[in-house]
Amino acid sequence: MRRRKLLRRGALLGAVGLAGCSSDQDGAQTGLQTEGQGETETDSSGDSGDMDDSGGGGTVRIGVPEPIPSIMDTRKAADDGAHNYRVISTLTTFNREGAVEPHLATDWSFENDGNELVMELREDVVFHDGSEFNAEHVKWHLTDFLANGSGTSYIVSNVDDVVVEDTYRARVQFSSPDPYILWDLASAWGQIHSREAVEEYGDQYGQSGKVVSAGPFKEVEHDTSHAVLERYEEWDWPKPWQEELYEGDVEVRPKRLEYQSYPETATRTSAFEAGDIDGMIAGVPYSKYPNYQESDQYNTGTPPASTEQIFIMLNLNPETSTAPVLAEDLSLRKGISYGIDRQEIVDVVFNGVGEPAPNYLVPTVDAHNIPDEYNYTYDLERARTVMRENGWTVNPGGVSTKNGREARFTLLTQNTELSRRRATLIKEQLQDIGVVMEVSTTDTSTFKEDVGSGNFAAGMSTFYDWGNADQLWWATSEDAEDSYYLNSNAWQQFPRATELTNRAQDATTLEERTQRYKEAHKYLLEDVVPMIYLMYPKAADAWGSHIQHWQPHYKGAVMWPVESEEW
Repeated sequence: MRRRKLLRRGALLGAVGLAGCSSDQDGAQTGLQTEGQGETETDSSGDSGDMDDSGGGGTVRIGVPEPIPSIMDTRKAADDGAHNYRVISTLTTFNREGAVEPHLATDWSFENDGNELVMELREDVVFHDGSEFNAEHVKWHLTDFLANGSGTSYIVSNVDDVVVEDTYRARVQFSSPDPYILWDLASAWGQIHSREAVEEYGDQYGQSGKVVSAGPFKEVEHDTSHAVLERYEEWDWPKPWQEELYEGDVEVRPKRLEYQSYPETATRTSAFEAGDIDGMIAGVPYSKYPNYQESDQYNTGTPPASTEQIFIMLNLNPETSTAPVLAEDLSLRKGISYGIDRQEIVDVVFNGVGEPAPNYLVPTVDAHNIPDEYNYTYDLERARTVMRENGWTVNPGGVSTKNGREARFTLLTQNTELSRRRATLIKEQLQDIGVVMEVSTTDTSTFKEDVGSGNFAAGMSTFYDWGNADQLWWATSEDAEDSYYLNSNAWQQFPRATELTNRAQDATTLEERTQRYKEAHKYLLEDVVPMIYLMYPKAADAWGSHIQHWQPHYKGAVMWPVESEEW
């Protein structure tokens, strides 16, 4: 059953640092950065004007906000880093809108009531070391490589065997249907590597210079501060959506890519403005984004889709909540949901980079699309009406009161500048409906401990990255209680939350899964309200005007081709 797989995954998330865990700072995990961080000295090298003797390409130097992964072995640590997908390929992939598309697997079909998956494969793929990609390689990838990874075994826990039916056709046999494996194989955890290289390097695989896949670039070297890639001349298998985007022209790529890590915002932007780097991926501070937009020296962009989300998790267990009235009163939770002006948060705190969040799933997820009547958008009069019709009145002190209890609770948040600014704005907004929200800031470890133990009333996430409907299961199912520290304990009062989300996890087809999650989604929004979603932030890219064809991409990674007027 799918939920058993997720329980195993949950135990691993903290250990391997996968997306889906709140970052320690706003954006430390995904490139969305806080303001006002301290400066450090960081050296960068390279010259965007370097010419390639063969007449094509040059060097593009890119600044990123996160450290470069020290190990690029998917089994040990998955990574969505900006440079990662330039080197490592996947069987399936995400397009710019976050939907699963073909890549090294060109087509697929589920057969035998979903118990088998037949994958047709590209016939022209050669890994960086010259070894061939084929169905035998896919069998090894699923039954050996991923199965023996500390952070990847969950993907193939339902895989019994892989039958090689032809050189480029593989039949995956499941112990029970697993329609969501296609999403997992497109993720950082499903990345495919050269079998020959993995066996040659052994325990050293994934270290600097020992990363081999089938992406458009080969890795030369990497450490936690930088990575150097060189164009892979044999590459001629772009993702289908990429061919359409660039009208089939995929030959224009830089000869060399140099990625430099700048964890400090001021140092990163200074390097960019001084011309030491050509662009920043997902590292543009929101305060500077409008200035870069207005300048002729730079171009800017954000991905058309994002899996980032910021929300407030509510503790619905009145026995442990520090504000039992919030856990017990549905109308209060609904009033708060209508009383928060999400667009103001986007505009004031994020300079318009992002979208208000009307429900509990990001727009890239099919189950996000439900009737508007279930969504929460800012409606001050409706917030007041919902509370008034359910017995709430505003006392002379301006505080909403019901049966002698005041609408008062404390929001627990991590101590970052963006978190504090969000919390302050929400506190002011809720005064309009007589709700008193105090704010308590703390360090990340204490935040996770208090929320995980249920010692809170409401806890605000930083930037959380999750791109499928499993988020509802993590947050509300009793079966996920010990797997996810941001669980709402909704099942304490609403056992149907577990019933509906578990039923969705057990679906045998993607269509059935989507439909079941839509039903769970509507129920949670209408009858439970375990969360208050605020917004879907986006990472922002900025690059010099001399760089052409730079396209911000889903997950914040740019896709090539790229060319420069200086080459």
